Amino acid sequence: MVVTSPTKTTKSSTSHKHAIVRRSANYEPNQWDLASIQTLKSDYTEEAYGSLVMKLKEEVRLLFDRIEPLAQVRLINTIQRLGLGYHFEKEINGQLNAMFSSGYHKVVQKNGPEDTAVLFMILRQYGFMVSEEIFNDFKDDNGCFAESLSQDVKGLLGLYQASYLSFNGEKTLDEAREFAVRHLKVLDSSISTLAREVSHALDLPSHWSLQRLQVRRYIDLYEIEEGMNSRLLSLAKLDFNMVQHIHQRELINNICWWKSLRHGKSLSFARDRILECFFVAVSIIFEPQFKSCLEWLPKIGALIVILDDIYDVYGSFGELEILTGIIDRWETEEIENLPENMKICFATICNTVNEIANNIEEDDRSEIVCRLKKVWADLCNSFLLEAKWHHTKYMPTFTEYLNNGWISVSGPLILFHVEVLSRQEPKMESLDLLDSCRRLVKLSSTIFRLCNDLATSSAELERGDTPTSIQCYMREAGVSEIAAHEHISIVILQTWKEMNREFVSCSSQPRPFTAACVNLARMAVSIYHKGDGFGIPDHEIKDYILSLLMKPISLTEDELILVRDQ
Repeated sequence: MVVTSPTKTTKSSTSHKHAIVRRSANYEPNQWDLASIQTLKSDYTEEAYGSLVMKLKEEVRLLFDRIEPLAQVRLINTIQRLGLGYHFEKEINGQLNAMFSSGYHKVVQKNGPEDTAVLFMILRQYGFMVSEEIFNDFKDDNGCFAESLSQDVKGLLGLYQASYLSFNGEKTLDEAREFAVRHLKVLDSSISTLAREVSHALDLPSHWSLQRLQVRRYIDLYEIEEGMNSRLLSLAKLDFNMVQHIHQRELINNICWWKSLRHGKSLSFARDRILECFFVAVSIIFEPQFKSCLEWLPKIGALIVILDDIYDVYGSFGELEILTGIIDRWETEEIENLPENMKICFATICNTVNEIANNIEEDDRSEIVCRLKKVWADLCNSFLLEAKWHHTKYMPTFTEYLNNGWISVSGPLILFHVEVLSRQEPKMESLDLLDSCRRLVKLSSTIFRLCNDLATSSAELERGDTPTSIQCYMREAGVSEIAAHEHISIVILQTWKEMNREFVSCSSQPRPFTAACVNLARMAVSIYHKGDGFGIPDHEIKDYILSLLMKPISLTEDELILVRDQ
């Protein structure tokens, strides 16, 4: 079904009886100059640098065959941190499988806490069920971490970072975190680059951070690191800039789509956040081979924002019931009873589903379209339930709220689109992936919901919106808002631990999808870390967007000449 957006305003049937008073959320306006962004140009094209990158990649591949296990672990860690892992998935998996099956990883762990922590993190990130007992060598006779480690800053930082890949019940890793934090907190963050790295990690551990931002930071650090490989550094810089160029082209296309959709004033009530939506999309899946994700996920995010603002702020409860019914049944029988902006929203969702389906093999198309319709209906039904709670002044229990909230935060909808769009050739059996990884999706989405609530709860309460997990827990437990925030933070940590285990359990599933699930949680932690970075984009979020999407990494002509000539 292709739906044409209406070209004239039609009064809803409810307006004949009485005028509907529309609320306003007083959202901050878009702060980006979209016209200027549409003129972005980059010199880092495939035509200009593709052959050089291929040459550098072949040189890096040769390194895997020339080094011992400890050096292999360090190389893999460096490649990952430089954002190049997606180029060497086959080599990395081969090395880790060989190392793990032969027991070589036990040799590496004897080298010290820093290398052991790196080994542990890499293995878990690639789905190996490595035990926390790998850290027992660093304990004293009393079973506590040896105080002699307190002077090893890199080792402490490694223990701290590794502890965030723990599972629930892993006491050794909990102890590692407490031990490391106790000693790292006394460092003067101004005395060295390493101390500043410690300060950054204590603010937000790397496993919880946006990976592309970590890459951008590490490239600068690696340039001054002892033992730096100049060829590897040049490859990282070129690859970052070339990926950024691809992202820029897709961003410009998304801006054009957004301007066309918002033409006129029908959607002026909703947040104007196409840059932020694009940033969220590349935070979840950035690799250029997943072009369809880069093309569609920002549009899907923008539609989610419009729907969210319709259900939270703009629509009357009667209109919301009609809209939900239309999306639930995917038919337009009652659409004339809705205002124009809701018609536009439904028409755009329909056309988006149809356009995505057009790129799917015909044999699979009807089933995937049915599933796409269902995830949109699930989202709207979860929105409607929250609107009903608001309309009836009902306060759900904390559990009742979360059982709906992990869906209403849009995680399942986003991740199902990732599943469909990231497959080069979608097949019927791939539709079971969201079901096979349902718990991973739920845990990631729960983190998304709770991080969102921590950042937006106060503003939503002022607007009179639906209670969040904060208010639900305050009432249920009879505690203060501060105590509720502390409890939610603990729940987030526990949920991360569950998600870490589930990620390893899903290691047989396609890595782009399982990685996207974890990246969804990372995006939520990072964007809501110091406030509502999406609804009220501050300088930090703007800096993130500039560094990832608009500012290339500097490469001098001398560097390029040197790389080409060697």
